[in-house]
Amino acid sequence: MNFFKNIFGNKKKETIKEDSPYLSPKKDPKEIEFAKKFTEKGGKFIFSENRNDTLKYFHKILAENGWGNLDLKSDSKSLNNFFKLNPNQESFENKIAATQVLGCEYLIANKGAILICSHQIKDLKLNELPENLIILASSAQFVEDVSEAMTLINTRYKEDLPSNITTLNAFDPSKEENFLSYGSSTKNLYLLVQEDS
Repeated sequence: MNFFKNIFGNKKKETIKEDSPYLSPKKDPKEIEFAKKFTEKGGKFIFSENRNDTLKYFHKILAENGWGNLDLKSDSKSLNNFFKLNPNQESFENKIAATQVLGCEYLIANKGAILICSHQIKDLKLNELPENLIILASSAQFVEDVSEAMTLINTRYKEDLPSNITTLNAFDPSKEENFLSYGSSTKNLYLLVQEDS
């Protein structure tokens, strides 16, 4: 019998694979899930593989919006060095910058939101930040949900927990009236995510 199977082949019954209604649907990786939800909300997501690409995209953002060095504000020494910003200009004393450059704590996949805290925004409320934000993050900052992010914050800052922990999650002014964005301040947000090396 096996001899005939070898010669004529074994005709297997075609099986139709059906997804079980009892199994949870297959999820995208957290990076893809975040990017989809973030851009659906009106955020501008830019992924770069290295520092040079990140700097190139940063300068394209500035050119696209007509922003110069005087329009940018950053309170982070590391970001000032990374982007070669000069924030110690007298013009900031009497002027609110058009755009703030920030880091973040985590990128929350299931919400498409960005978790920030007092390390990035000091004691400012979201509505006190400029309308335009450019945020730099690394690919290691993606987390599934707020619960995972808070656990990581508690571990990371065990001795000195940050205050003013909040999420940026409203990026489209046309959806500001949506009750889900109540209490949040809509921002024109660019997110540069750089691959970890």
